[in-house]
Amino acid sequence: MGLQKSLLALTLGLLTLSCGATSRRIRANEDLFESYSPEDQATIRSGRISHGFDGTQVYLAFGNADRTEMDGEVELWFYHHTFKRVVREEKSASEYRSEMDAYELAVREGEEGLVEPETYRDVHLRREGVVRIVRFENGQVVGWEEPREHWLEDWHP
Repeated sequence: MGLQKSLLALTLGLLTLSCGATSRRIRANEDLFESYSPEDQATIRSGRISHGFDGTQVYLAFGNADRTEMDGEVELWFYHHTFKRVVREEKSASEYRSEMDAYELAVREGEEGLVEPETYRDVHLRREGVVRIVRFENGQVVGWEEPREHWLEDWHP
C-alpha cells in the first residue's frame, strides 16, 4: 500500500510540474497555439498528444525530448525522468573509528558545535528511466508508449 501511495504522489507531482511547464510553453507560443483546433488545444493543455500531431504540438505538450534517434524511417523522441532515493549504509569499523578519533581530538581541543559521528552514512542514489517514447513518421505522431520499467542504468550515486 505504501508503494502505491508513493507512486501516486510521484505521478501527481510530475503531472503538476508538467502542467505548469506546458502552460509556460503555450504562453511563449500563444499565436501558434491559437491556430490549432479547440480539440487539439485541449489535448495539449492537458499535457497529452494525439495521432497526427507534429513536432511542435508534441513540444508544447511534453517539452523538449531528452534524446532523439532514427529507426529506419521512424523518428523516436525519448523523454527521461531521474528517480532519486536515499539509502542508509553502515560505515566500516575503521572509517567510523577514524571519524571518532578526529571528533575526540576536537572535543579535547575545545571546539564547539561538534556532532558525534554516526555509524552510518546516507547515500543519495539516482536512477534514470525512459518515461515516454513518441514515434513520428513523415513528421507526424504515429504512436507513443510510456514504458513502466525501461531503465537506462541501475541505481548509482
